[in-house]
Amino acid sequence: MRRFAGILQADGYSGFAGLYADGRVQEAACWAHARRKYYEVYATERSPTALEALQRIGQLYAIELQIRGQPASVRAQARGVRAAPVLEALRTWLTATHAQLSVKSPLAYAIQYTLGR
Repeated sequence: MRRFAGILQADGYSGFAGLYADGRVQEAACWAHARRKYYEVYATERSPTALEALQRIGQLYAIELQIRGQPASVRAQARGVRAAPVLEALRTWLTATHAQLSVKSPLAYAIQYTLGR
């Protein structure tokens, strides 16, 4: 019997953890779920930091919009060349920002969610 190996795009639902346990299936987390957490913080607190996170994630959305409909190889190349530096800068910024927050704040939770995926 051949076993499936691949990537599953999903939210952070813990019920999927068993699928990822042996490494044959990798999680591709959903940016919409991460983005929503920053949006909620911004909507309630008008946090400039949450707004910056939204703008940084928006850069990734803009790249995806520009490559939509292209062959998979073109999308993969664009993601490697254009999105990878944005993602790395976002990770660095999130890590530094998180270090300045109370770990119990809603913004810290949003950052933890994002970095965990």
